[in-house]
Amino acid sequence: FSLDPKHEPTIYGAVTKREAYLENVSQKEEGGPVDFYDSSYTQNGRATFELSALGWVEDARNIRPADVLLILNRNENIIPGVARLDSEHAAAYFMLGETQGTSAGGKDEMGKALRVPGTNPFFPLRHEQQGNRFLELHRSRPFEVYLMNTGRVGGPEASPNSKKLTIEFSSAIVKAIAEGTITWTADSDFGYEVAEGVPGVDDIEVLQPKRLYERTGRGDEYRALVQRFKQERVAELQKYPGLDQEIVAAIR
Repeated sequence: FSLDPKHEPTIYGAVTKREAYLENVSQKEEGGPVDFYDSSYTQNGRATFELSALGWVEDARNIRPADVLLILNRNENIIPGVARLDSEHAAAYFMLGETQGTSAGGKDEMGKALRVPGTNPFFPLRHEQQGNRFLELHRSRPFEVYLMNTGRVGGPEASPNSKKLTIEFSSAIVKAIAEGTITWTADSDFGYEVAEGVPGVDDIEVLQPKRLYERTGRGDEYRALVQRFKQERVAELQKYPGLDQEIVAAIR
């Protein structure tokens, strides 16, 4: 839905090739153009295409081990555009699996705040085991882990004081992570690190939402959200009795 060549030219080019297969996408007439903005039936469009359609492809045997993991957290209030996580925080946010439901989950799930642990439903054992294994792996073979908000900060879309994490911002953040050009500072509320500067992101308030809330006279609201999130997250992780307590302690 809303696929735009301006924002995602590579994907758009692959999806609009004759060889691509599209599902749940609007086409007013046979052989006519595809309308990626028509949501009259559903926003849950899908596409399948060969990797070669991207214009570049690498033999999987030549791909080196992954050194970076991005945990996406679609939110609309106080989650920063990007945060850098240590081992315990990384395992905690991996287990929390925070996001907002989309049309892929049906109309009853769309827009709702969700918490789905780790690789659920593809992990066949108890959920706390995947959290503990994640922590073990990160400590034994360290890799960079980042939390990325792909939604908004400051409130829902209808709020005049909210700001969207645009595709341009998200792309700039990913590029800066790969190039190591982000400057970081400690976040006193959640214990992770937030960005002080990201090349290509010219709005500090999407990187540090606390500044947005304070500037708009909503400091009390921000502090209340911090406390609510901490309480809810601890309660969520306590559902898994075998989970390493250092993971739970990281988000208190």
